[in-house]
Amino acid sequence: MNLRHSIACLTFLAAGIALTACGPRESAEQRHREANTPAGKVGKAAHEVAREADKAARVAGRKLDKAAHDAREGWDEQAQRDREKDKH
Repeated sequence: MNLRHSIACLTFLAAGIALTACGPRESAEQRHREANTPAGKVGKAAHEVAREADKAARVAGRKLDKAAHDAREGWDEQAQRDREKDKH
């Protein structure tokens, strides 16, 4: 009986979570009206700034990866030269 009770509780919990995710959504007209309010315009601008910052961060990350790769290659080349120098 205990297992059945647990399964029933989990089923109701899952159904409750699913139903809250399926709530009413804004209409396209309502989203358009809200986008034209001052808060909507600020939100749109903030979203654009965040997108640009994300792009810049990705570019900076690629540059840092390349710089780290180049530095590693330089260290490896120098280590190779040092090993060859020690052999002679």
